[in-house]
Amino acid sequence: MQARPNKTVVRGTVREICPEPDGWGAMVSLEVMKNESPSPDDDFLRPEEGSTLRAFTPEPERLKVGDVIRAQAQFNAGPTGSRAVLQVVTKVEK
Repeated sequence: MQARPNKTVVRGTVREICPEPDGWGAMVSLEVMKNESPSPDDDFLRPEEGSTLRAFTPEPERLKVGDVIRAQAQFNAGPTGSRAVLQVVTKVEK
């Protein structure tokens, strides 16, 4: 469940992919090159250039360490916890 409608857009390099213990999806560590979020008010994550953004992806097989990607993410929260989730991922040129 979304905390409220929110959207973060970043360009970054995949530094680590850690499969989830239950076997579905993975946590991805992105080194943020640029925050391209269209609206700062709707950017709950607010990653800064040079920081690391950790987010869940349901399709880790589409990524590999070293890929440069543009990713749209959102912050999801509920009664059992919260996390950033990658919604749309596009590989880009370095």
